[in-house]
Amino acid sequence: KMNYYCEFPVDPAMIILKKLSKSDLIGNVKLPKKQVMSVFKKMEGVTDETLLNGIEVKVLDLAEANPDTNYKGDEYTVTLRGVDNDKFYFGDGWSTMKYSMDLNEGETLKLYWDYLQGIFIVLNIPYLVMEEE
Repeated sequence: KMNYYCEFPVDPAMIILKKLSKSDLIGNVKLPKKQVMSVFKKMEGVTDETLLNGIEVKVLDLAEANPDTNYKGDEYTVTLRGVDNDKFYFGDGWSTMKYSMDLNEGETLKLYWDYLQGIFIVLNIPYLVMEEE
């Protein structure tokens, strides 16, 4: 099966990895602070206030993308929230995404912030981590 992206180049500073726990799947998924803070450097409109209210972000799952039919993959909208600049998580939209993607406990969710498009891309496709310059 031909993949939409052939070794998609990614900047390691823009990757969020989260090994899914039972509580991530029952409720909201908690995201690792250090990686989230790194992504925020290239995300517009991030303030304490917007994080408290929630920032809507799009997440693109390209696993099912098919250039032949021009199907670009599944897109989800999730709300990224931050509490006290310390705890970060996906709230609204996460349950739709986890069910639709059939995510299980123990799996690692890998997300790449594509700041040029302003969307997260799920790294379940072949990708190449760019060397840090």
